[in-house]
Amino acid sequence: MKNKVILFSSIISALVITAIFALMQPSQPNQLTLRFSPFVGKEPLVLHHKNYPNPGGEGIFTVRDLQLFISNIRLIGRDGNYNEAESYHLARFDGDESFYDIVLTNINAQDYQQIELGIGVDPSANGTITIAGDLDPNSRMAWSWDVGYKFLLLEGALLYQEQQLPLVYHIGFNESYTTVTFPISETITSNNRLIKFNVDVLQLFGKAEPIDLSVISTVKFDPDHVALIAKGFNKLITLD
Repeated sequence: MKNKVILFSSIISALVITAIFALMQPSQPNQLTLRFSPFVGKEPLVLHHKNYPNPGGEGIFTVRDLQLFISNIRLIGRDGNYNEAESYHLARFDGDESFYDIVLTNINAQDYQQIELGIGVDPSANGTITIAGDLDPNSRMAWSWDVGYKFLLLEGALLYQEQQLPLVYHIGFNESYTTVTFPISETITSNNRLIKFNVDVLQLFGKAEPIDLSVISTVKFDPDHVALIAKGFNKLITLD
């Protein structure tokens, strides 16, 4: 009997010590991770090593580089909104991982029902020398401080009629800036604070009337061609 009492007391003591130790630990801030994975239609995008059909004509193309600005992230809730400070992220897909993560910290993600993202750089920051987040007027994604940023950069090559045609799409201009909104209330739980997005580059080349990459292979400053490509920004990013 005495041994049982000692054992019981030891267990109670251990539980009390564990509880006190847990209370003494600094609380971990809530985090929400936004994960962006690149696709070409339903196929994952593989840089350099995978071929994809020309969406509007003959030939196959490869992608060498894909970068885009994701900005002005806002979480929308019934009792208020969360706006990320200095919210300019250059999503690149040339790293060791096949995706790009943005981590929002110090928030209770379950308080929000929607998320809003900007594709590109908003007019108030575009064409300025403001340095915030990943904005850098001296970077490869900037034409010059007065012209502004490339909102999206896609480069590669089209193999067409036994010739290799360079593909260069540098899309910018204030009118191309696009905001998209998604419902997230069912995505976020106490055990899952990860929202997965797909980035489908085929959306840039049209669906109803697909663009022939051999006809429009380079887009930089032509306003009509820029508008044609940027029209796909509305469906470029979707929830996984």
